[in-house]
Amino acid sequence: MHGSGTAAALYFAKQGYHVIVTDQKSADLLHQGTIKKLNKYPNVELVLGKHRKTDIRRADLIVRNPGVSDQSPFMQYAHQLKKPITNDVGIFLDELKEQFGPDGVTVVGITGTRGKSTTTALIGHMLQARVGGNIGLSPLTFLNKIKANDVVVLELSSWLLRDLHLPSLSVAVVTNMLRDHMNYYKNMSLYQADKERIFLGQAPYHHAVVNATDSRVRQMAKKTKAQLHWFNKTSIKGVQLLGEHNQFNIGAAWQVGKVFGLTDKQLVAAVKSFKPLANRLEVIRVHNGRTFINDTTATTPDATIAALLSFKKKVILIAGGNSKQLSLTALRKLIPQHVKKLILLPGNANHDFPPGITVSTMAQAVRTAWQLSKPGDIILLSPGVTWLPLMNEFKRGEEFVKEVKKHLPNPPI
Repeated sequence: MHGSGTAAALYFAKQGYHVIVTDQKSADLLHQGTIKKLNKYPNVELVLGKHRKTDIRRADLIVRNPGVSDQSPFMQYAHQLKKPITNDVGIFLDELKEQFGPDGVTVVGITGTRGKSTTTALIGHMLQARVGGNIGLSPLTFLNKIKANDVVVLELSSWLLRDLHLPSLSVAVVTNMLRDHMNYYKNMSLYQADKERIFLGQAPYHHAVVNATDSRVRQMAKKTKAQLHWFNKTSIKGVQLLGEHNQFNIGAAWQVGKVFGLTDKQLVAAVKSFKPLANRLEVIRVHNGRTFINDTTATTPDATIAALLSFKKKVILIAGGNSKQLSLTALRKLIPQHVKKLILLPGNANHDFPPGITVSTMAQAVRTAWQLSKPGDIILLSPGVTWLPLMNEFKRGEEFVKEVKKHLPNPPI
């Protein structure tokens, strides 16, 4: 509803340009609020249920949704025709430079395999700045509210960075580099190369905040001309973020706060008052002594490992789904030590998990977990894989939350 495709289409439509919005999904599978918004503009043409090469040929500019692969025949056709390709963040950054000059607005960009959403939100909270990008809100939605000398914090996925040609970020942050999206990238080098684009255009007066403990990040840091600030995990008592991995996210945000001149006292207060984001080790409900936790954004084995290590006792784990061509060996070995019951959502990756209870729907997963539970148990959704093409991780989280918030039956004996 507020994502990149909708925001970019509306941005150009409001300026009177002819806009073609094309999606391989049919109208009934798309967000109806989005369709209604776009239909208000007579200069917007909807081409749904298919893509057409004629639209590629007609286009002066192609705005790619981050999820569209370069392997798409339509993207390959666009490259063949040398069509300019960008995304909503690229448009936003270009507009800032046009309106305010190269450094008239301070932009902090955050990338990494894990932790970038939490780190982005925490930095935004520390600096009281506008937040957008891969975190779920296109920055084009607030472009007209930006003033000179403002600070903007953007979460940048590898897919967004792929189409940013010279971001020239005031502060670039890299949380970590772990294996992910191997169903999309042919190898880690290509994945890392897209992540390294966060440093493009940085000058010696800019800043780069990078993970001191990650060997790949240390290698990536050689690509920037900016001043380097190394971070490690930071332990602060009384925070609401669970898990050791979040101590690294706090460490990254802390270094950014230091770049902006915040005191230790200000930083501690900001960290303590920050509430965890939805879908990331988010406590949904405590019901009859059972704690339900939504960690649906754990779409890699490393993310689920981090989640399991966040608890001091065994949990009831809802996991499983479809492969991203990542090895599940380490997670499979860890599960018996940290999981008392394993419930597997349907998918082609489940043969790589230890034997568990297979279910067909999220509703069945929640009911099964409930029936197996006892007071004091933690019921954790942390899949370790994706559920695409059935649904993305956010929709998966919505399904889990909906089922957990329904009236559950009387506690099992």
